[in-house]
Amino acid sequence: MGAPMDVLDCFVLAGRTSIVTGAASGIGRATAELFGALGSRVVVADLNGSAAEDVAGGIRERGGEALAVECDVADESSVKSAFAASREAFGPVDVLINNAAGRTKAAFMEMSVDEWDRMHHICSRGTFMCTREAVSQMIAAGNGGSIVNVSSIASIRPMIFNNTHYDSAKAGVNALTRDCAIEFAEHGIRVNAVLPGGTDTPGAQTIQGRVDLPVRGPALEGNRRPMQRRGEPVELARAILFFASPASSYVTGQLLGVDGGFMVS
Repeated sequence: MGAPMDVLDCFVLAGRTSIVTGAASGIGRATAELFGALGSRVVVADLNGSAAEDVAGGIRERGGEALAVECDVADESSVKSAFAASREAFGPVDVLINNAAGRTKAAFMEMSVDEWDRMHHICSRGTFMCTREAVSQMIAAGNGGSIVNVSSIASIRPMIFNNTHYDSAKAGVNALTRDCAIEFAEHGIRVNAVLPGGTDTPGAQTIQGRVDLPVRGPALEGNRRPMQRRGEPVELARAILFFASPASSYVTGQLLGVDGGFMVS
């Protein structure tokens, strides 16, 4: 049992180093900004280096500590370089948010093997490589840690068509979450996943604007989202914060749907 803390202290991240992938926009950006406001040293990792710097700069302007790193999570050398830069700047990582993902859509019968592989490289392979680097630093430091994977409700229940490569890759993220939770619990490392179920992000808006592959499927049928709206990125960031912070100190291997009620509708 730890020492008693004030009711909200369990959500504070002061003194912790957090890496957020895909942090230049959407859920990743909201998470990086929230963590920065709560005292974490934030590594803003994204394929778009200049956009990552914009986010990191904003955190610093508000009095936080942040570092931008350009990182392609599908490339092993890029991942290793990003984690090395983080360690050099802020010490070993305490919290990893695996948020980077592919946003392409492709009709199943017309999908190329390259399209399938690229999606899996970003979502599942990228999550594996980032997790491996984080766990290595966490075990060496001996302070435990928290890893939060951003999966999707679509990994459990289909939401829209032309999404099989994404849905299956995220199902792999779910399995990785549970397996790593069991394997690394003895080191005090917790691994959980948040599963968005329709979030109003720039990536989602881009997909909805396509005319060649109009968005359709179960998620758009009738009253499948009882709360009658999409989630806001900050609402997902708050769920991620729960898993990342001491508030969930006895929680590991869990998949949390944040979907406005889609899964129970």
